[in-house]
Amino acid sequence: MSLYWGLTLIEITLMVNNYTFDLEAFFVACEHLFASPLHMDLLVYAAIASLGFTMSYYTRAKMQATYNQRLSNQLLKVELQSLKTQLSPHFLFNALNTISGLIRLEQKDNAVKAISELSLMFRKVLENHDIQLISLCNEIKFINSYLIIQKMRFENKLDVDMDISEHSLDVQVPFMLLHTLVENAVQHGSQLESDNNLLKLVITIDDQVLSISLINRVAQHETHQGFGIGLTNCQKRLQHIYGGNYTLICNKTDDSHFETILKLPTGELYA
Repeated sequence: MSLYWGLTLIEITLMVNNYTFDLEAFFVACEHLFASPLHMDLLVYAAIASLGFTMSYYTRAKMQATYNQRLSNQLLKVELQSLKTQLSPHFLFNALNTISGLIRLEQKDNAVKAISELSLMFRKVLENHDIQLISLCNEIKFINSYLIIQKMRFENKLDVDMDISEHSLDVQVPFMLLHTLVENAVQHGSQLESDNNLLKLVITIDDQVLSISLINRVAQHETHQGFGIGLTNCQKRLQHIYGGNYTLICNKTDDSHFETILKLPTGELYA
């Protein structure tokens, strides 16, 4: 502002004296300047300074928000990867127990086949090590390999029924999440003394919502609430991936059946 006023005084002095500098004319110009409404100049300066400060603050705030978001995404990715990694040892422990049981029962052919299916599953785990979402079609293939192993061990104890809509096969779902739900259902159904214990999986898609219903038999006096280590892990992964935009309900439908309901957003709704 001082520079502006100084240049203004020099310019007025030169214009009044035919572009020759005169000290007397300079002081006269100073008197006119201070007699003028200087507050208007101050207001303009204050407005420009405020605008500049606001733009600078907004730019810094935007850069900080971008940095915070990038950091948050990195932390989320690390935590999701950690949660997914926790699933593998849990699943491996159960699968090896199954193969061990087949060997003790001297079912060598089934044990060899089980090891082959297990190798296919771990190949899929390695292929999707850095991937959180895969197609439902590939997830079902992964589950089928798991069920082949379990049927070898429990023989007639499991009665598996799958009803999956073809329109849902291309939908992206969290890798091994549905497998964890099926594994949980198998563990409870296989403990019953009766044969042909129901494990029914129904998957449909409607209005950009993927609906998954899993029904399994449980003991009549089972205190199971559905949320073991694997399902707690599922809840955390779902919360990180979908926020609150999902539904996971586990409850008994009657004295001998337990139902797990999972609803996930797809398409634009998920975006």
